[in-house]
This record gives sequence, structure tokens and C-alpha cells, in this order.
Amino acid sequence: MRLASIKSRITAITIVLVGIAWLVAAQLTWMEARHEAEELLDAHLVQTASLLLAQAGGAGGLGEPAAVDEEHAPQLHRYARRVAFQVWANGQLRLHSANAPATPLSSRQEGFSTQRVGDHAWRVFSATDPAGGLMVQVGERSARRDKLARGFAAGLLWPVLLTLPLLAVLLWLAVRHGMRPLLRIAGELGERSPDRLERLSEDELPAEVAPLVARLNGLFERVERSLENERRFTADAAHELRTPLAALRAQAQVALGASDDTARRHALEQLLSGCDRMSRLVAQLLTLARADAVQATAFTPLELDALLRQAVGEAADGALAKGQEIGLDTSSLDTDGPATMHGNPAWLAILLRNLLDNAVRYTSPGGSVQVALGADGPDWLLTVEDSGPGVPAAELQRLGQRFWRRLESAGEEGSGLGLSIAARIVERHHGSLRFGPRSSPPGHGLRVELRLPRRRPASPALTSQSTAAQAPRA
Repeated sequence: MRLASIKSRITAITIVLVGIAWLVAAQLTWMEARHEAEELLDAHLVQTASLLLAQAGGAGGLGEPAAVDEEHAPQLHRYARRVAFQVWANGQLRLHSANAPATPLSSRQEGFSTQRVGDHAWRVFSATDPAGGLMVQVGERSARRDKLARGFAAGLLWPVLLTLPLLAVLLWLAVRHGMRPLLRIAGELGERSPDRLERLSEDELPAEVAPLVARLNGLFERVERSLENERRFTADAAHELRTPLAALRAQAQVALGASDDTARRHALEQLLSGCDRMSRLVAQLLTLARADAVQATAFTPLELDALLRQAVGEAADGALAKGQEIGLDTSSLDTDGPATMHGNPAWLAILLRNLLDNAVRYTSPGGSVQVALGADGPDWLLTVEDSGPGVPAAELQRLGQRFWRRLESAGEEGSGLGLSIAARIVERHHGSLRFGPRSSPPGHGLRVELRLPRRRPASPALTSQSTAAQAPRA
């Protein structure tokens, strides 16, 4: 079901609210005006009664009962016939208006009262002169007051009813003008395509629309980054799978063409080994693709030192098999406490495992790998130093390239993705990864320095915070 346009809804709601507000104001104004009119008309009755009482008392007595001839009175006001008076002397009606009954207008002899005379309700004021035995009663039909109030209400209502259509048109034009930024944004969005995801212009936007545009721009950036990751993964996979697939095909052809069982078995063993390498490569490619999509919003509190101890324990088996020494120094944590931070435990475990596996793999038998973790300002500082061949200073800059491997390590198993995966995870955790020569003792070896923020990043935006090159030596 399609809803009405925002312009129509805003205009209709505004008109309704204005109408309600005006009705409330008109009701309050009418009540106040009616009250003031009641006061004014009551005062008129008091003045009239006082005047009649004074005249009757000063006349030295009243003659035979008489009625005022209103029919021939010149230019009587149209409301005059709705006002009646009576002058009583010693209980006898001596003077009255033509529209007054022969009985008292009110049973009260002093003050105001509301009486029903015949078919009409009357507002009556009575005044007496005990010394002269006089009583004057002046009355006015209540219908007159009601008609005055209705006339006043109509005077308030008609101008507003006549101006509401004009107000609706003006509101429509004003809302349409205010909606122009949304129309502009809709036009810009209509021009977008999967290969055109540039940001929307945020110039001259109302405060209510700016957050929407900012969210859309953030969405475009995430979608573009996701598409770029997909394109990069496709290119990486095509690049890396081409050579292993060719090698597998060659080994299969050798096995098919082998003339004896020994050569055939050797070719099949090479084929099986190639399949294993292919499986590891595909697994790493998938891990790298998933690492590109790590979301900071999935972070939870964790203890980095606990993850590190587990990773060192897993790497120790490989180190012992090569006769290597692997050490872990977390002595500074005895003072600083556990290395708590916010992150994704599963991805940080992959990060630590890749760093340690890389160090163990490229350290010669009988060598050593030293790992240390401690606090350094706002960061947790993790260092991994090995006694392997190291990387020349001129080639450290190339460590940022995926799939790059030194010629000296070409015989080692590996795809060139281990540290690329690690660096991508570090980037998603707003950390940094640096490579350099081993500090102590100087000479051969590589030092890997990992920094991760101790506090949760202020924004979960997936912006790159890594300042180091990243790539494996394998």
C-alpha cells in the first residue's frame, strides 16, 4: 500500500493542527467575550432599573397603571422589544413596557435572577425603594444574549474558513520548497549505478536531511569497499591458482605417461602434495576474503594475553620439532594487569597464529623465537623476534605487497598470504603492524611489532589505521 506524499501529509497535518488551535482559541475567546457581554448587559439592566426607580420616586406618586407605547416610539432599536420593565407601587403595577406581563418578572425583589416567563427565559434585575413602596424590575430575554454570542462566534469563524484554502496553498508551496533537497538527492541517486558509487553532495542540506545523506554516503563506501574486496579476491585467486593448477595438470600427465610403477607412484605423490598445497592456498584466500569483511561492530571485550598464550602453545609444537627455542615474556602484565581490549577473538587468534607460524617457519633449526607483550601508552605492544635470515632494508617496503616472496624463500611452502591476512586483521582493529631488523643481538633476524589500542576505538568506522607494510616472507 502506497502512502500519501510527504508534502500532502505535512500540509494536511498542519492545516488540521492550525484548525484545532484556532477552534480552541476561538472557544476561549468566545467564552471570555460572552462573560464580558454578560457583565456589560447586566450593568445596563442595573443602570436602567436605577434610573426608573429614581424617576418614579421623584414623580410624587404614580397615577393609574399605564403601558409605554413602544409601537409608535420613534426609531426603536431592533433589540428594544426584547427588553421589558415594570414599576410597582405598594404591590400594584403602575408602569410597564408593552411586552411586559401583568405579573412580576421575578419573585425576587432585589438583585439578579433568571426566570422563565411564558415561552422565554429572562434575565431580570430587581430594585426597591422601601421608603416609597416602589419596586422596579427590568428584564431582558436570554435569547438576545445567545444571539449576540453566536454572532460574535460567526464573526470569528468565517474569516478563518475563508483563509484556510489560501493557507493550504501557501503551506503546499512552502513544503514543496523545503523538499527540494530531497528531490535533488533522489535525482542524484537515480544516476547511480554499481560502478558509480561516488558520495552524494552534502552542501546546503537541512539539518534533518544531512544525517540521511551521511548514512547513504557511508553505505556507498561500504558497498564500494565490498565490491573492491570481491574484485581483489577474484584477481588474487585467478593469479595464485593459475600456477598450481598447471603444476597439478603436469603431474597428472607425468603419472599417466609413466612406464613403471615407481615413476608413477612418485608422480602421484607429487600430485597429492600439490593438492594439499592447493587446499591450503584456497583456505588462505577464503580467510583473506573474510578478513576484508571483518566488522568492528562485532567486537567484544577480551584478554589479549590469554589469546597470546594459547597461540604460543600451539606454535611450540612446530618449534620443538625443529629444535627451536620459543619464549614468551609478559612480566610487565604483573603490574598492568590483564591485556584487556575490544576486538574479535577469532580473528585475533588467526592474527597471532600467522605471526608465530611465520617466525617459526623461517627460523633455522636450532634458532629462537622470542615473544613479548606489554603496555605502551594507549596501546598494547606485542613483539615477535626470530633468528631467521631476516629481510634486507631495501625490501622491507615490498612487504606490503600481496603474494610477494623473496627469491631466497621460494623453496619454502607458502602462498605469500599469511602476513597479508594478519595485516588486514590489524587494520580492522585500528592497530599497526611494523617490520624491522632484530634488535638484540644485532645481525640476522626479523622483528615484528604489533600495536593494538587498549581502549575501544571512538568510532567503529572501518577506516585504515595501519601504518605499516604487510606481507609475508613466504
